[in-house]
Amino acid sequence: MSEREHSETERLRKKWNEHAKRYDRWYETFEGAVEHHVDWELLKEYLPRDKDAKILDAAGGTGRITLPLAKMGYSVTLCDISPGMLAVARQKLRREELLNGVEIVSCDVRKLRFPDESFDFVLCWDGMSEAAKELVRVTKKGGRISMFLMNRIGAAIRRFSEDPDSALALLRSEQGYAYDEEEKRIAFNVDESRQLFEKEGIKVIDVYAVCGMLQFLSIPQKARRSRKWSKRLFRQATETLLRLSRETSAKGLSRHLVLYGERM
Repeated sequence: MSEREHSETERLRKKWNEHAKRYDRWYETFEGAVEHHVDWELLKEYLPRDKDAKILDAAGGTGRITLPLAKMGYSVTLCDISPGMLAVARQKLRREELLNGVEIVSCDVRKLRFPDESFDFVLCWDGMSEAAKELVRVTKKGGRISMFLMNRIGAAIRRFSEDPDSALALLRSEQGYAYDEEEKRIAFNVDESRQLFEKEGIKVIDVYAVCGMLQFLSIPQKARRSRKWSKRLFRQATETLLRLSRETSAKGLSRHLVLYGERM
């Protein structure tokens, strides 16, 4: 590892260690809970039927996906660059008496510490496209993969109010960058996300629009940030976003695209 790569790794580790204690608070808000529900409902359609299947939750942070997977009886490996985030996940798993069933590994998703074809299902929801090759490498042939990518069209829409020139440049470019959690990421449209994985030998099953869609339902920010809400509104919001996530016409609006595919 070069000095520059080492410095970048340490910066990321420090940043997420500092975020660890408050990271889950977002998912206690209405908007966070809605987004988590939509993410999970899409994921459930692709999970292995065999509970002995090995699943990797890469860059899985505090275990928001690992925990329900472990409750379902899957064999899960959780990895993340931040020991602080993993410590929170470990506490949550211990409270649910699930710790013994989950392997926890501290590592960078760009350099995974696992042999080729180690997992039946691999997911990585941090938007770091640079990890794609490694994620594919550790997926078994015939296994499935899920990854979040920054949505280039959605990023341009959000950028326009502050910097129209930059937004237009992002739309015009073949490859552009956007910021996610203060991190600069390569951003993709739907076709580009498919091409990224097809080049790595992944048969893309579908690409969905996720995250950041709730604002387009005209729900006030105060309500989106609330920690109390009606079951009826929650049901209406989640059903609407699940339908929109599949609509081609809506896939330019989201903050992320989530891709599901199968390694050939």
